[in-house]
Amino acid sequence: MKEIRDAQRKWLEAKAKAARMQEGKGDFELAGKLNACQMFKGDESIEDLAALMFTQQGIEFMTRLGGGFPDLAVFRKFKRYQPAKLGVYIDAGQITLENPEKAFLVGNTVAVLKYDELKAKRLVMMHGAKATVEASGWAVVKIDTDGTCNVEIKKSDHAKVLR
Repeated sequence: MKEIRDAQRKWLEAKAKAARMQEGKGDFELAGKLNACQMFKGDESIEDLAALMFTQQGIEFMTRLGGGFPDLAVFRKFKRYQPAKLGVYIDAGQITLENPEKAFLVGNTVAVLKYDELKAKRLVMMHGAKATVEASGWAVVKIDTDGTCNVEIKKSDHAKVLR
């Protein structure tokens, strides 16, 4: 699929840039790991790509190391494939989600996420997405953002929200 091959090419560029940045900081171990990483091969399906995005390595690269990769334009190319069914909400407008196991909010997405299950959940946000997280009971929610997003947290009972 052309969109995936194009995204993989941009990922290779972002990965090389991130490795150079880490070398410049003197973190040669992380730079080596970035250079050696072959997680994203370019022949994945949309489902495979979404699964990669939710791995710890994928989240860390996209929100901390990859310099904004994928950019909003790359995300928007995938909107026509209905990524919401895979937990990826791109320019989704106002939405409400109840106990999503994992959710990735991008761009013009304003979400209310309600968590009340005794189960670990994951929320990732990029490119200005906004969220209100309502955690109650024994819910545990881990949130990662790229620094451009706004998250309001409302906790009650024994709920934990990790950032």
